[in-house]
Amino acid sequence: MLDPDAPTGAGFWHWVTRDNPAAATGLGSTPPPGTVSGTNSAGATGYLGPCPGSGDITHHYRISVYALDTPTLGLPATTPAGVTTFTMSGHILGYARITADARR
Repeated sequence: MLDPDAPTGAGFWHWVTRDNPAAATGLGSTPPPGTVSGTNSAGATGYLGPCPGSGDITHHYRISVYALDTPTLGLPATTPAGVTTFTMSGHILGYARITADARR
């Protein structure tokens, strides 16, 4: 889940998981076995909810799911989201995306 409107110059990653099993149908509070919970832009592991600054512009939170041609990227959990997306770029078979907007 990426917030491209965060005032960082490169957006803010709120959530990154990878190596999700192909048979997985959801990501609840406990990811399926084999899933790697990546590091978000705050340096923490796991999900960090949206929180645009008070009075800031509307933020567009892009939630994307990718189908890859490999079961694992072989990256450690501490790999930054930008490196993860770069590494997977040559393995993408397809994707789906939804955008949620938030403002305070």
